[in-house]
Amino acid sequence: MRNIHPSHRDRVPLKYARNILLVAEAQGYDCEELLRTLDLPVNPLAPGVDLDGLIGAHHYSQIYRRVMWLLQDESFGLGLDQRTPAGSFRMLCLFIIHCETLEQALERAAEFINFCRSLTATSHNDRFPIQRLGNGTALYRFPDNADLVTANDINTTSTTVAHTMAIWRRFCHWLIGKPLDVIAIHLQADVPERTDYFTDLFACEVQFGCEENAFVLAEFCLDCPLIHTEESLQKFLRNAPFHLLVSQDDDDSSLLSQMKRIVGPDLSHEFPSVVVMAEHLNMSVRTLRRRLNELDTTYQQFKDELRQEHATRWLNQPELKINAVSALLGFDEPSAFHRSFKKWTGMTPGEYRASRQPNIMINKA
Repeated sequence: MRNIHPSHRDRVPLKYARNILLVAEAQGYDCEELLRTLDLPVNPLAPGVDLDGLIGAHHYSQIYRRVMWLLQDESFGLGLDQRTPAGSFRMLCLFIIHCETLEQALERAAEFINFCRSLTATSHNDRFPIQRLGNGTALYRFPDNADLVTANDINTTSTTVAHTMAIWRRFCHWLIGKPLDVIAIHLQADVPERTDYFTDLFACEVQFGCEENAFVLAEFCLDCPLIHTEESLQKFLRNAPFHLLVSQDDDDSSLLSQMKRIVGPDLSHEFPSVVVMAEHLNMSVRTLRRRLNELDTTYQQFKDELRQEHATRWLNQPELKINAVSALLGFDEPSAFHRSFKKWTGMTPGEYRASRQPNIMINKA
C-alpha cells in the first residue's frame, strides 16, 4: 500500500463528529450510550476536548452511520426541512453514475430529487437547473431557501443552505476527479453577521440577496467526463460521508492548481517539460512524479486532461473551426488533434460538436 501523506482524505476535525452527535442528542437519543458501543480513540462530547483535533475518517463514518440509522435521515445533520430516507443517497448515485458528463449527471440528479419530493407532496423545482450563459460561464441552480429549510433565523438559514451547496460541490469534485471551477456563489439570504465564514467555506466570491441560490462556474466543467464506475462508487459509499463534509483541497489538489497556473490559459505554445515544471514548483522531478502518483495521475495525464478541458470548451463555440481549435491546443497537425480527442472521448471533434449542437450546421474544415 502506498504511503499517502496524512490529509483530510483520511482524517476529520473532531468538531464534525461532535456536531452529528448533538443532532442525535437533540432528538432524545443517549449519545453517551451510543459512544460506548463504538471503539473510538476519543470522546467527541468530553468536556475540554480539542474540537480542532483530528479523528480517523473510519471512526467518523461509524458515528455518522449509527446516527443516520437512528434518525432514518441522510441529510448530513444539516437540519433540512425534508428528511432524506436511508438509502436515498446511494440510489441517487446509482441513478447518475453512468452519465457521460457532469452536465448530464446534474440534470439527472435534479430529476431524481424532484421525483422523490413529489412522493411526499413536497414542492419541487421544475426549472431547468443549468443555464449556459454564453460567455464561458454557466449557472447551476439549487432549490430556494424556503424549499430547503424553514428556520426563521437568517444565520441558521444561510449557513444550512451554504453547507448544502458546499457538500454538492465536493460531490461534483469526486464525480469528475478534479475541483469544480466555481467563480462565484449566489445566495438568496441577506448579508449575515459573518460574511468571512462563507468566503472561507467556498474560497471564491460570495454574493448575498440574489434571486436564486446558484453556482457560477466555468462552462467547461459541465463537459468534464464522469470518471467513476459502480465499483469505485461502492468504495465511495463505504467511506461516506466524511469526504463530502470536509474540503478536499489539500496540498495535492493545490499542486494541480499550481501546475495549471504555470501552464497558463494559452496552450498554443509548447507545454513545459516535466523538468521545467518541477523547477517552477521548486521540487525535484522525482518528488513531482511521486506526488502526482499519490493523486493517481501522471504528468502526461495532466497534460491530456488539461487539453481535453480546453478542447471541449472551444468546441462548444461554433464560430471556431476545428482546425483553429487544434492550433489553439498546440497541435502541429489537425490529424494529431483528431486522434487525441477520439482517444480522450471516444468521438472525433466533429462528432462531439454535432452531439452538443445537433441543430447547427457544422463546418468541419
